[in-house]
Amino acid sequence: MPNKPFAADRKKPRPLKSTLGVLPPENTKLRKKMCDLLKEYEILRNEITENSRLVANVFIANTTVTAAIIGYGLSIESPLGPVFLAPLAILIPSLFFIASQLETTTIISQYLRVILEPKLEIKWQNHWYELRKQQLLPKVRKYVPAVSGLYGALSFVCLILALLNWNTELWVLGIVIIVVTVPLMLAVRAIRHAFSMEFREAMAKAWLELKEMEK
Repeated sequence: MPNKPFAADRKKPRPLKSTLGVLPPENTKLRKKMCDLLKEYEILRNEITENSRLVANVFIANTTVTAAIIGYGLSIESPLGPVFLAPLAILIPSLFFIASQLETTTIISQYLRVILEPKLEIKWQNHWYELRKQQLLPKVRKYVPAVSGLYGALSFVCLILALLNWNTELWVLGIVIIVVTVPLMLAVRAIRHAFSMEFREAMAKAWLELKEMEK
């Protein structure tokens, strides 16, 4: 009976070799760089989505609170004008918040378009930008007018109800109208600016200038 070989005498199995071989160090670095860029692209795209979701949630909350306050003001026996002004303390700051979120979205989108997409050879944001710039969309988007119009309508209803149910001096009512309408107009202007093509082009130019400075 033949003796069994000792463990030390047994041949160790040869490691399997990849058919691709070992990547050169520069290719490995390039792959890691591309993965990092893709991860950054994904994070920023998710931030844009989160901003849109946040704006929608703010609108739903504002509409609910405004309707509840108006309903309460109309339900009491002697409606008080100042009660109907309460929703404006939420609506107007919310408009400025929405303008800030839209501005952030525009800044991110232009960074994706002029910085990341050329490196990743992705053209989604660039194609979308050209569709809007060349007005090639089959249906004109009414996002900014819709948001501005809805918030403006809610604010107008609150203001009218306050004026109709507030027995005070005319000069007080005039001051109230000014205090409400001026911030409202500034907020609507901020929203229009955040979504305008002029601001998009200005941010794209700023990102490109920064890219040149880093070379």
